[in-house]
Amino acid sequence: MAEKEIMAKVFSGASKVYDFFVSLATFGGIHRWQKELIERMGEEGNWLDVGTGTGEVLLKLKNSDLKVGIDLALGMLRRAKEKCGDCYFLLADAENMPFKDKSFDRVSLSLVFRHLENKEKFLEEAKRVGKEKVRVGIIDIGRFKGTGVLILLMKTLLLPVGLLFFGRDKWEFFIKSLKESLSPEETRSMFTSFGFKEIYFSRKFLGLIYIQVFEKE
Repeated sequence: MAEKEIMAKVFSGASKVYDFFVSLATFGGIHRWQKELIERMGEEGNWLDVGTGTGEVLLKLKNSDLKVGIDLALGMLRRAKEKCGDCYFLLADAENMPFKDKSFDRVSLSLVFRHLENKEKFLEEAKRVGKEKVRVGIIDIGRFKGTGVLILLMKTLLLPVGLLFFGRDKWEFFIKSLKESLSPEETRSMFTSFGFKEIYFSRKFLGLIYIQVFEKE
């Protein structure tokens, strides 16, 4: 099975427990971080949320003209539509977006960037669908000094919790994605190479989580 098919299956299967688990695992921090991301990106114009999941970022927007979310997981999109009636959701690939050039002012990714199979292709697409000064904002788990310890915990002490919520296959997928996560420095370098400049950076949750906002130069 292709990587994207696996990802779609994993997240569709986790759609009913995903919000509760992420909120529990971050002690509610995910909601504060998403609000901070929105504030730092500046809420205006048309907003695209990539890997929207259950639509939590779009749900927190108050002043955007158009709110659009894309995801590969149909189960997630169904939950999102139940929660955000004035949002538009599409089953679509971040690396091949079904939008016209210069459609969006803001592009967000919450706990998604590390999962992208071809990050360079996504950045090409973000530049294409983004307007002249489009901003791209990320919340993600980044590689840091304690990554190895966290992976060990996920394989041992946290394993029963992971199996309870997600089952073995899905939990192992999350462990794999953590192993493949980038450091904020690597993410910054990648965005810079595609013509973006970083305008905001912050670490959260003992350095495990980072927020970065980039603007197209």
